[in-house]
Amino acid sequence: MEFLQAAESVHVTLVDPRASSSANGEEPGADVATFLARHGIEVDVDCVASGGRRVDEVLRQHSVDVAADMIVMGAYNHSRLQQRLFGGVTRSMVEETKVPLFLAH
Repeated sequence: MEFLQAAESVHVTLVDPRASSSANGEEPGADVATFLARHGIEVDVDCVASGGRRVDEVLRQHSVDVAADMIVMGAYNHSRLQQRLFGGVTRSMVEETKVPLFLAH
């Protein structure tokens, strides 16, 4: 939280979000933005279309577009077997991202 509070701004980025009352809410990202704003963090919610590109590619490009100094993200949402067989966003971000990563598992 200290990293985020020290930032000039924070971009909550969602790639191809689907609005639904049971999963992400009617406005995906709004709950996270509200939580962060209550802690004094300036937040922008960016809903980004992948256009058929991989999520990791979209995130890396978006970090360049917003001139991000750091990417904070969760890690390894899928089973270990699925990650091993198909790779994943986390692995690709760790291996190919030039911006510093702060990962939570």
